[in-house]
Amino acid sequence: MVKGICGLCGGNCGMEFSVEDNKIIHVKGDKDHPISKGFICPKGRALPEIIHSKNRLSKPMKKDDKGNWEEISYEEAMDIIIQKLTYLKENFGSESLAIHTGEAGVGKQFSAYARRLGQAYGTPNQSSAGCHCHLSKEMANKMTIGVLPSPDYGNSKCIVLWGYNPMNSSPYQMMDINKAINNGAKLIVVDPQETKTAKRADIHLQVRPGTDGALALGLIHVILEEKLYDKDFVEKWTIGFDKLIDLVKDYTPEKVEKVTGVPKENIVEAAGLFANNKPGNISPGIAIELLTNGFQTARAISILQAIMGYVDVVGGAIMGSPAPLSSLELEDVKYNKEPIGKSKYPLFCQTYGSAQANIFSDAILEGKPYPLKAMIVIGSNPILTWPNANKLRKALETIDFLVVMDNFMTETAKMADIVIPGTFPIERYEVWQGADSLGDGIVGLAPKIIESEHGIPEWKFISDIAKAMGYDEAFPWDREEETMEYRLKGIGKTFKEMMDIDYGYKYRDFEEKKYEKNGFKTPSKKVEIYSETLKKAGYDPLPIYYEPSESPLSTGDLAKEYPLVLSTGARYLEYYHSRYRNIKSINDYKGEREAKVKINPQTAERKGIKDGDMVKVESLRGKIELKAQVTEDVLPTTILIPHGWDDANANQLTDNEMLDPISGFPADRALLVKVTAIR
Repeated sequence: MVKGICGLCGGNCGMEFSVEDNKIIHVKGDKDHPISKGFICPKGRALPEIIHSKNRLSKPMKKDDKGNWEEISYEEAMDIIIQKLTYLKENFGSESLAIHTGEAGVGKQFSAYARRLGQAYGTPNQSSAGCHCHLSKEMANKMTIGVLPSPDYGNSKCIVLWGYNPMNSSPYQMMDINKAINNGAKLIVVDPQETKTAKRADIHLQVRPGTDGALALGLIHVILEEKLYDKDFVEKWTIGFDKLIDLVKDYTPEKVEKVTGVPKENIVEAAGLFANNKPGNISPGIAIELLTNGFQTARAISILQAIMGYVDVVGGAIMGSPAPLSSLELEDVKYNKEPIGKSKYPLFCQTYGSAQANIFSDAILEGKPYPLKAMIVIGSNPILTWPNANKLRKALETIDFLVVMDNFMTETAKMADIVIPGTFPIERYEVWQGADSLGDGIVGLAPKIIESEHGIPEWKFISDIAKAMGYDEAFPWDREEETMEYRLKGIGKTFKEMMDIDYGYKYRDFEEKKYEKNGFKTPSKKVEIYSETLKKAGYDPLPIYYEPSESPLSTGDLAKEYPLVLSTGARYLEYYHSRYRNIKSINDYKGEREAKVKINPQTAERKGIKDGDMVKVESLRGKIELKAQVTEDVLPTTILIPHGWDDANANQLTDNEMLDPISGFPADRALLVKVTAIR
């Protein structure tokens, strides 16, 4: 058995691999792993089937003039790509190319390589899955307390899972949550759906999708009214507390109930539970980001946690930092034009040096702010994971040149001019990071378990483009191991030293209340309830709540025709966004082989819909057909649809025009739809 890291998602779970003749025969969880402790999910158990799938792409492919595919050599594919990139740069400028890495690149090294390639080529239009995942709440927390903290579940006395369901997305975290609950900790779940996790909670706040910001301000109102906050911490370490008092004055439990649908007594009880069981922590999920008021919602939640003093303490929210790997950023890069999205979302684009991919379709179709002529997409399936899929499909149908690198022929790959087969993490070296149950930072080097028999290593693909374009100075390495050696210099380790460590090097010991030495990583060195940075950028300096751009309250006339609130995008344990629905053992895990819309029995009866009936769901952007799943787990005013299904693409319903004004994130978790039975 060989020890390694699964890598199929961001969990970095430890595994033991049985390998014969370069084939993965069997896998099992490794109990010695400091974070996952032997847990693996259905995806991990199916890893041999995934890696050795007959449907896996094995050769580069080119689409001919009639739309038919033909296999070509890697050298032929590279010649076509280099010729096209050279032509584009000479005739339309470097900015006419966008390079995007998806969820498959989150926490993986190839995202940094791709970004470096974009910098060398001269395009500002580099983007990642962070355009609609994680970075909005990270930026909101950076603006508030200087960093996005990590919850210390195991030692907490009150855990709040806010739009976050680790039972499905990070189930090994449930081990620490269960440990805390067994030791007397309270559990609060904020979720429009009564999930299995919510059913275990002491309090489930079943909020109307999109109103989380109002709920956060309501909880703060109760805590301030009852003087339950940490007065010493607030006086010494916050700015703008007096303005917060004024902001939440009108967010009484009665008013918040009318906005959110959460009973006022539950709001009061939850605030008391969170304040009186010290220390506590809050885990905001992707759900709170995917709203037109998502950034400020994340700010309000961060402030709620901070005024209790639950910051950088055992059992609270730990303010860690990533391992100081040597950066792959090129220095003094200058672009001819600003990245797409900079004029609309300047703070997001400036903070992350990124374009906002959610509006790439506008640049392709309308030339705004300038024409986007080509895209290289690595490890992403935008047709199923980006908002407003119908508009995006039109854009990708008209773009001059599209290259997709992936493991399977996805819906997006089908639209490409050139498809390059990629690799899986166990077929290359990867740096992984995490924090153990003590809050200590760990960085590890995941070994290459087998050589890929199908894919081109992402590092090689990116490096080959760079060298062929004449960017040898930016890519001086000849082998991937050399780039790893360079990256690891930042932590003072060599490639060989890290390969000799099974499960990581501890680069950081947890230390409580580090802010008492150096302050918070904000301009004022304090928790910025009132943000001058946001004010100077033209945004609300306080976490003011606004109704979703589509809702029963903000667009009443529209709600008459589209009366239901749709939330989409929730995680499922067996899948990873749009991935692995072609794997038999994963589909067999719960017998889920198709998308279903969850509808409350009251709504179903009113619409004449029975469990298992085919229904049509429509929004202003499009419509899809799928089966109904009638369940009490959702509110009568709400429906839930999973994303990632080819034949029932939820993103045909979502919008890429009414986005969060600060981050540019889409409102996937709160938009208006109507449902009708198909007879």
